[in-house]
Amino acid sequence: MQRLTRRLPWFRPTGTGQVVPPELKQRFHHLYGDIGWYGLVAGTTIAFLAVYAARIGASALQIGLITAGPAMVNLIFTLPAGRWLQSRPIGPAVFHSAVIFRILYLIYALLPMLLAPAVQIDVLIWATLLLTIPGVALAIGFNALFAIAVPIEWRGYVAGRRNALLSVVYIAASLLAGFILDRTALDVGYTLIFLIGFVGAAMSTYHLYGLREIVDLPGDEPQRIRQIIGDTAQPGDMRGGQGIGQRVTVALRSFTRGEDLLRTDVIKGKYGTIILALFTFHLAQFMPAPL
Repeated sequence: MQRLTRRLPWFRPTGTGQVVPPELKQRFHHLYGDIGWYGLVAGTTIAFLAVYAARIGASALQIGLITAGPAMVNLIFTLPAGRWLQSRPIGPAVFHSAVIFRILYLIYALLPMLLAPAVQIDVLIWATLLLTIPGVALAIGFNALFAIAVPIEWRGYVAGRRNALLSVVYIAASLLAGFILDRTALDVGYTLIFLIGFVGAAMSTYHLYGLREIVDLPGDEPQRIRQIIGDTAQPGDMRGGQGIGQRVTVALRSFTRGEDLLRTDVIKGKYGTIILALFTFHLAQFMPAPL
């Protein structure tokens, strides 16, 4: 991955003011490796999971549970996951959450060759919903990890390159997956692309292991931390790489420490109207997803 990033022009500094400090180079390479391999997951397993469910006879409701169920799990477990992360060093917590969550991709890879289609659908739904719980901790924790690992003056530099690398690998992986599916039987083809996705998930987790020394316990820094990160990659998000839901993210490290952020008074007045409009807008975007 380091050799690849050296060859791509947008990974090379454009001037002397953008020379990466030696102490940050290895850290940045792990962040690039994480998102590069995650792009392989997004372009194979995540992109074709709902398609596979439809091919083996899943109903509209079942496909909806696979595609929208993780969002429901995120809604329920975001605050508890933030509480859980409060008392733990962020680097090891992110790595352990990633290991548990990404077992899901191995389950996907084994299903087509081992179980009957009707059983596969049930396993797809329950595995996706249950293993999204550690994925919530991964998504929140990774945003905190990114904010700690990358100094604020380098966040645009790193996030821009991560987003570019994600897009390139996602497109290439999707084309490769389509090529494989066109030329193989249903069960063999999906086993292959899900195995490719699992390899990507494992390698992405390996790069998170390289960031395990980054620790940040409550009280290390001020509680009011809400800088823009700008990294559209969501490693704990089952919708990652599908276009919907990729937005400029605000650092969620505030969920991992500090005071209770659940304040209903902030939605009163004009701000509440804006939030309602945004909710309606995003609801309309996600409604057609099961189709």
